[in-house]
Amino acid sequence: MHRCGSGFLLSLAIAFVVALTGCLGKSSSNSGNGGVQSVTLSPAANISIDVGATQVFSATGKNANGGAVLGVDIQYVVGVPTGTTTAPPLSIANNGNACAGTWDASVSICSSGTPGIALVTAVVNGVSSPVTTVYVHQHIDSIQIKQAETQAPQYPCFSQGQTWQYEGIAYSNNVDITDSVGPMTWSSSNTGVVTTTPIVSGNPENPVYLVQTTAKSPGITQLFASVSGVTSSPYPYTTCLIQSIWLQIGGQSRAGNSIIVNNGGSVSVTATAIDTLYQYTGVTLASPPLTWSTTNPEVIAFSSTTNSTGTNSAAARSNLGGATLFASCTPPTCNIGVLPDLPIYASDGLLPNGTAGYGTISVDVTESSSSKTPTYTAWATTTDCQDAPGCTSALFSVTPGTTPIGSAILALPRTPNSMMFNHVSSPRVYLGSDQGLMYVDISAKLSVGVVSNSSVPCNVSLCGKVLTISNDGKLVVVSDTVSTPSQVYIYNAGSTTTAPVDLIIPGDTATAAAFSPDQLKLFILTNTGNMYVYSTVDALASVPIATSVTDVEFSADGSFAYVAGTPVGSVSAYSTCSQPGIASVDIPGGSVAASSTPLKIFPSPVIPPVQAGSEWITQNIIALEPPNIEILTAQFTQDPIPYQNPLQFTCNPPLILPDGFTKGASFNLGQGNFTPLYSQLVADGAEVILVAQDIPAVLLVNVANGTTTPIPLARQGFGSSFPLSASASTDGSQVYVAACDQYAQDGTTCVEGSVHIVCTTACTTGQGDYQQVPYVNVNDNNDRNMCNNLGYSVPVCLPNLVAIKPQ
Repeated sequence: MHRCGSGFLLSLAIAFVVALTGCLGKSSSNSGNGGVQSVTLSPAANISIDVGATQVFSATGKNANGGAVLGVDIQYVVGVPTGTTTAPPLSIANNGNACAGTWDASVSICSSGTPGIALVTAVVNGVSSPVTTVYVHQHIDSIQIKQAETQAPQYPCFSQGQTWQYEGIAYSNNVDITDSVGPMTWSSSNTGVVTTTPIVSGNPENPVYLVQTTAKSPGITQLFASVSGVTSSPYPYTTCLIQSIWLQIGGQSRAGNSIIVNNGGSVSVTATAIDTLYQYTGVTLASPPLTWSTTNPEVIAFSSTTNSTGTNSAAARSNLGGATLFASCTPPTCNIGVLPDLPIYASDGLLPNGTAGYGTISVDVTESSSSKTPTYTAWATTTDCQDAPGCTSALFSVTPGTTPIGSAILALPRTPNSMMFNHVSSPRVYLGSDQGLMYVDISAKLSVGVVSNSSVPCNVSLCGKVLTISNDGKLVVVSDTVSTPSQVYIYNAGSTTTAPVDLIIPGDTATAAAFSPDQLKLFILTNTGNMYVYSTVDALASVPIATSVTDVEFSADGSFAYVAGTPVGSVSAYSTCSQPGIASVDIPGGSVAASSTPLKIFPSPVIPPVQAGSEWITQNIIALEPPNIEILTAQFTQDPIPYQNPLQFTCNPPLILPDGFTKGASFNLGQGNFTPLYSQLVADGAEVILVAQDIPAVLLVNVANGTTTPIPLARQGFGSSFPLSASASTDGSQVYVAACDQYAQDGTTCVEGSVHIVCTTACTTGQGDYQQVPYVNVNDNNDRNMCNNLGYSVPVCLPNLVAIKPQ
């Protein structure tokens, strides 16, 4: 097909101007212009109208300062392109009302004329406006899009950066009238998938208006052409989906899938991505729209989690410990418009250049020789107000030292039932309650915030317990057990205008929840044998599981979740991606029978080196099964989407190696059939911190051999102390335990309590229960009651919720 370049456009514009030269005057100012320096005409550029239709024009004269010049006469001049011998198809009255035909004497009735092109200019005091081109045509019944290239596309999708031309055909009574309607406006349903650039082809006497499309981000969309108020039928367009992603540390110059970095340092990661046409084009994506994730944002995290550069750098924080890093093609910014969502996660294997690539990067953040050992701060409060009207619960900080409680003692207006910090460096602690969600920003000016000043209704105040917080610290999940039916709320702290999401789960009570590290999905476990899967891309859906489920955690690459207790006594793998009618796929071979149902599971951040040519990621999962811990091992990889015609728009769930989900060593901790209050895998996955009910100690469990080292809890003058709750630092070096130091004779009422600062490694006084911190009112050293406004006749309220602040 012949195409004209910028020379044709220039000659066409010159021809239009020449046609008007004799009757429009000069477009520049003159000495008698009354201050008018320029004229604007509205509508400007191009418009397209039916024969017999009307259009209102207006014009404004402006002075040198850009201000409107008032009291001027406006003349509307209608011309035709050079070479046109017929009369203009448009007439304009003095007031700017235009008729695609002719007006009657009263300028009230417009009689249809003939199709053609009119050139409209407004003249004010001899100064002319730019030309508006009006295309007058027969009424358009429909518009159809067709390709404008001389050959058909070779494949049903376009690789990123590939261009292609299309044309819109306008019909009136089944007659092609495209030549008379002028340029069309082009759009798409998903703008991130393709860019559209209008172009002009043909010759000056008979121009052809086309659109050039450029494939942008992987996904599907629909093209639309519009003109004169009519829009075409949708035309499908696909930018080829991402097929595979491989990661490398610091580019190809550094091999391996693991790295040790000092706190305060950083890790550079390079991603190589190919689409489904790679086998034919051999070209990798120059700008892959990736999401960058970490499994432990308190240890190491990306400051920017999305980009299209193919590289990113994760910053190691002051907190020590382990994490895995990975990149993914995550909707809605990648594989756009595909429903159900179609995320693609990085995998192990060989890059196109033959070097080794990986599905995840294992990072161990350690203390640098020049940095001080981190000193952690915890915050403690009490549940003992028990929702009594007017009772406020004290919230205070605990830091190792001689006077750990300062003047910052906050009064919580509602009785908290849960306490959790976000993961980001600007710490905020969330406190769930039966009257609504509260929060405190840990900064110089401390104050208590509430989602709603009123405690009712619960779907506004967000009653319930805090279950989990997203990696970016913005989304807080609250399980409401107060309302009927039960509900789950998702509070968005990152937006003051976004209303909380309210998920109705009739008959179920949410017991555990976890966000996928890329924040695409939220998995919610309930007490009735359902797992609800929520995302902003797909509708809320449930997956039947066992009523014995206890915990959910995501794999090292984020492609699936480990769900404990389904079937009974087992751990099973469920895909992050979904398929039509299936919110999460129970991955074939992705289930292993444990010795009993784990109460908690901890995927290890340590990923063993991958053997040359292997595509299987290996990850250990530590399962807490009182009185034991058990080591489970999963070997998995990604199943790439193949190229085929028609294209595949459904996910391939991860593959578990045949016999690749296995049970390993089991260790009895020697504590009997305990009830854990707190447990956490710390450091580089070598140790579990365990605090259990009725065991007056912090237990350090060596994952490699199951050796258990107890650190006794004791407060001088009181003897053994019994834990109520606990929180450990990411490296496990410090554990804060809210404990009862003395019970009344009934054996159930605690009459004296404190927060124990336990050093699991050497502190000032060595390993042990370093310091016990009772609550002391800043105004009255004799007042150790954490419940205010109830007088002194009520039972003493003591610290029984504690959480360490990330740093």
